[in-house]
Amino acid sequence: MDLRFLSYHYSPLKVIDMARLNHENIAKFLDYCRESDLFSRILVFEYASNGTLYEHLHYGEAAQFSWLRRMKIAIGIAKSLRYLHTESRPPFAISELKANSVYVTEDFTPKADDVVY
Repeated sequence: MDLRFLSYHYSPLKVIDMARLNHENIAKFLDYCRESDLFSRILVFEYASNGTLYEHLHYGEAAQFSWLRRMKIAIGIAKSLRYLHTESRPPFAISELKANSVYVTEDFTPKADDVVY
């Protein structure tokens, strides 16, 4: 399993809320390290090894995405937003929904990231 490490400043309660998120289109939170140094606080997320949606749209063969693949990605992102806004308690939001904050798996399943509380 590939991992992705991010340095954030979150309270322990926010980390607990983040651990409760469970949806196929949201990057899974795995663990965290909380040090006293602000820049040593690290969150560990599942990493979708196919890179970001941005990379696929702007580099390589992305222009050759079929409409079916594009629609599946858009529907996956919409499902993650519905889950975050209406199904999760407390509700969550994504700080900026952009192609850089959506990772794709090898079968192009989108994984939303940058979840804010």
